[in-house]
Amino acid sequence: MQSRDEEIHLLDYWRILSKRRGVAITFFCAVVGIVAVYLFSATPIYKGTAQLLFELERNQTLNFAEGGVAVIQMEDPSKYFNTQKEIVQSRAFADRVVRKLQLQNNPYFLKLKEKEKNNLWAVIDKEIKSIFPEKVKPANPFQDYRFKQEADPHLTNIVLGNIELEIGRQNNIMKISYYAANPGVAASVANGIAEAFIEHNLDIRVKPYRDAVEWLSARLVESRGMVLDTEKVLQQYKEGKGVVSFEAKENVITQQLQELISQLVQTESIRQEAEIRYNQLGSVIDNPDRLTTVPEVMNNLVIQGLRNEELNVKKQLSELSDKYGPKHPQVIKLHSQLDTVQKNIIAEARKMLNAAKTSHEIAKSRENSLRRTIDAQKQEVFNLTRKAIDFNVLAGESESNRRFYELLLKKYQEASLSSGINISNVQIVDSAVMPGSPVKPKKGSSFLLAVMVGIFGGVSAAFFTDYMDDTIKTAEDVDKKLDLPFLGVVPLTNGKHGPIFMTSDPKSAIAESFRTIRTGLMLSSAAKQLKVILVTSATPNEGKTTTAANLAVAMSQMGERVLIVDGDMRRHNLHELFGLNNELGISDVIMDYGNLSKAIISTDKHPNLDIISAGMQAPNPSELLGSEKMKEFIAQMRERYDRVILDSPPIFAFSDSLILSSLADGVIIVVWGGKTSRDIIQKSMQPLKGISAKILGAVLNKIDTTRKDSYYYPYYSYYYSDSKGKKKKNI
Repeated sequence: MQSRDEEIHLLDYWRILSKRRGVAITFFCAVVGIVAVYLFSATPIYKGTAQLLFELERNQTLNFAEGGVAVIQMEDPSKYFNTQKEIVQSRAFADRVVRKLQLQNNPYFLKLKEKEKNNLWAVIDKEIKSIFPEKVKPANPFQDYRFKQEADPHLTNIVLGNIELEIGRQNNIMKISYYAANPGVAASVANGIAEAFIEHNLDIRVKPYRDAVEWLSARLVESRGMVLDTEKVLQQYKEGKGVVSFEAKENVITQQLQELISQLVQTESIRQEAEIRYNQLGSVIDNPDRLTTVPEVMNNLVIQGLRNEELNVKKQLSELSDKYGPKHPQVIKLHSQLDTVQKNIIAEARKMLNAAKTSHEIAKSRENSLRRTIDAQKQEVFNLTRKAIDFNVLAGESESNRRFYELLLKKYQEASLSSGINISNVQIVDSAVMPGSPVKPKKGSSFLLAVMVGIFGGVSAAFFTDYMDDTIKTAEDVDKKLDLPFLGVVPLTNGKHGPIFMTSDPKSAIAESFRTIRTGLMLSSAAKQLKVILVTSATPNEGKTTTAANLAVAMSQMGERVLIVDGDMRRHNLHELFGLNNELGISDVIMDYGNLSKAIISTDKHPNLDIISAGMQAPNPSELLGSEKMKEFIAQMRERYDRVILDSPPIFAFSDSLILSSLADGVIIVVWGGKTSRDIIQKSMQPLKGISAKILGAVLNKIDTTRKDSYYYPYYSYYYSDSKGKKKKNI
């Protein structure tokens, strides 16, 4: 089932394309025709191409690192080539080409210049400017600045507009192409551009070095003077301070200071020892018993002898005291001898104390002297350091100026050497030759492209036209766009028969279409309730009266008693279709019901069919159709006839159809196929739906089924071929 739907979908596209083939063919012919005219009338353009080879290993920049070391840096190739392309496409370079080739004197370019001045846009611009007053140019505040003038701005524009640059497959190849209507001009200018680029490239490479030589030369003179000045100031400073070398003198003074500090440390140690000895002796000098606790005292030989003597005396005194008692002369004599020995010990200790005092004072005096000497030496070091600082500042400035001078001198020598370079990193590897055939316009590819655009554009235009076509043309449109049942299609008449085709041409496709509509209505589930049927349309001239008349005849031919009433009192023409008079009609019946028998017309040509025309021109058709007498008339006609067909005015124009639809059992809407838009029909149905009128469906009228792009051509081709007397099968 799915594959079947897809097949139908594709067939629908083909049907749309077949139907709109006129639009597609017109679009195709227009595109191909315009392109063909352009291709055969356009001036042929030739292309001359020269190829340049870039030696990237020479594509270097010279920089100076810290210390004056020259460093060579390689540039990124893509960035480099983009820069070169910008140079070639600049106005300054184009002006250089104009001057080099002297294009201002070339007849070919002079003709192009005149053509550019007199082209359409230039003329329009000139005319527009002539309308408006010319604005006063503001004064230039930089009167002394001289702008570089181009040889000829128009020629510069021409050169820039015809240059084409392309990077070859190899990254070091650049193609320079020039387009011209003359093959010789294309080749010559391409070669001229290549030569001018080599010259320009060499100038760019050499100019920075030449500028650097000029600048470095001036800086060298200044730097040399600064070196001489700082050297003189440094020498004068050394002579004024009387110093040959600050470093040597500073080393001597520093060494002397270190020796004095070492002596001071030793002297402080001696002084501290003397002070300790002096303090120890001083603390026990008046206590003979404690003198023995001082090691230095006990080490004294004199005191040792006196101490031994004291011990002997004490021993004798102890023995005699025990033997003779304390008052014995010998004991008293020993006491006196003991006092003398102890006094001698103290006297000797005092001598040692005085000697320690003297040693302490000498050590202290020496220490103070060394401290004064060290302070003086430090001051001398500080003074020398301050002098050395000033000297180092002057010496550093002198050294800096000297190094800067040497660096400038080295750069000057390198720049002088580089300024003499006359070798470019670009060379022509393939000069442009005179082209044998034009490159524009490309007739073959352009014509093929035009055909492709014409085909696809024509198809798109066909589908777009169909998409924008909002008219109702097919049964599918009725179903999807109007949401109505499809009753049938009435082919477009050729004007030879009719308008009552059911009798004038009963074997025609039109007569058969009305039979189909009749059969559909009579076989519907609500056929018995469809006693009164209203036939109307959205707009005038859609064929509702013809449809109503033929449908009434078709039903009468089935043996039903049928009455057709012309309810269009404003533009009544039902009587003309049947060839009757309009002396009495429905308007007369409503105003005087006694006219009913006279108003009903029967003809032998149409058995079982009665006709009531519109009658006289009524001043108030809507009031008459909505009157109670009209309702009574319809009710009586329901009893007398099997079918009552009401022809009414268009819905969109008058309210008569709404009034009649309330009296009918169903409404048939006639649509002029391919003419009436969906929006109009939908708006016309809204009032019918608003009063709950039963819409039976839509009839597509005036469909041209003879065209092969018609949706109904396969179904109706049999009838038309048969009518022409040809034995033609259904296609």
